[in-house]
Amino acid sequence: MTSRAKSNAGQGRKPAGRAVRLHVVPQGGGWAVKRAGQTQSIGLYRTQEEATRAAQDALRASGGELRIQGRDGRWRESFTLGRNAMASISAVEGVHLTADMQRDFRDFDHRGLSAGKRRRAIAGKYGKGSA
Repeated sequence: MTSRAKSNAGQGRKPAGRAVRLHVVPQGGGWAVKRAGQTQSIGLYRTQEEATRAAQDALRASGGELRIQGRDGRWRESFTLGRNAMASISAVEGVHLTADMQRDFRDFDHRGLSAGKRRRAIAGKYGKGSA
């Protein structure tokens, strides 16, 4: 099943319409991460899961679209990642970050923290019993 979300992901770093588009595709016995429209891979991985994680990490800060292809050549998934997409969803839900939280997230980006380390830092600072 394919799900597609539209957003302005990547606008903070690139002009509108120029968001990064990455594809996870089968290559040989493994999986490659490629920029859309490019033939050369930017990474080769043993499993589709490893390639997908690498592509998600690459899109975390800049945002963009990720498409995942199966061995049969059919596109299995397509979704948009990035800060602007989450900001749009949060605004609709009525969730807003404080200035302190925004500083924390900029610091996480600067330090290159993984998703797990970000979660632990947020839970440690804002979770129950942290006050």
